[in-house]
Amino acid sequence: MEIIIGRDTNTGQLRLAADGKEVLCGKAGSVPTTVGTQHVKLTVTSKGMRLENLDINNHTFVNGREIQSKGVSQADHIELGTTHYVLSWANVLSIAPADIRPLEKVWNEYERQRMDLQIAVGRFNSLRSITGLITMVAIALSIATGGRSFWYIVLYAVAILISLGFTIKAWRNAERVPQRTQELKQQFQRDYVCPHCHRFLGDQPYNILAQNDHCPYCKTQFIL
Repeated sequence: MEIIIGRDTNTGQLRLAADGKEVLCGKAGSVPTTVGTQHVKLTVTSKGMRLENLDINNHTFVNGREIQSKGVSQADHIELGTTHYVLSWANVLSIAPADIRPLEKVWNEYERQRMDLQIAVGRFNSLRSITGLITMVAIALSIATGGRSFWYIVLYAVAILISLGFTIKAWRNAERVPQRTQELKQQFQRDYVCPHCHRFLGDQPYNILAQNDHCPYCKTQFIL
């Protein structure tokens, strides 16, 4: 995607144009005349961004150094014209495509934590069956010894203590697990959003989301 950046001749605002879309930023007359009407071109690809002067007479500075063409990132400080008009990245992002590749990590982390929670609950429920096994062994020992062995009493006592421990744990989990599930869901909804309009992109997996080429809400083009 190519974004043409310059001064709008009618309003004196910052003008950004890309793919037939045009955005005017700032107050009328806020951009000095030292900024050309088509001052620079910002090329955005999946590999990064490159800023190029569109006229050899234009003056563009990146981190204080004048350039004709240079790879840039949002960490760079860009100034246009000899009066050093500061180009706001917030303005650029209002028309730039949205890089959703970091959302793959967000989705994978959410799925991992959700799966870990489900596995922990499943393992706990499986362990609870151990009390039944111990009780069965105690009954079998009682029958085999005609009630003469004290070990079946010990096993009964162990089964009761374990059952009590699992009951307490289950009581705590009854509140903790839904709460943790809700926390994961809320964090996911905060992070799994369009980088441009910051709206939640739904519960669809990243590989399904990546099949779309734009945000369903603000229509911003995605970088995949």
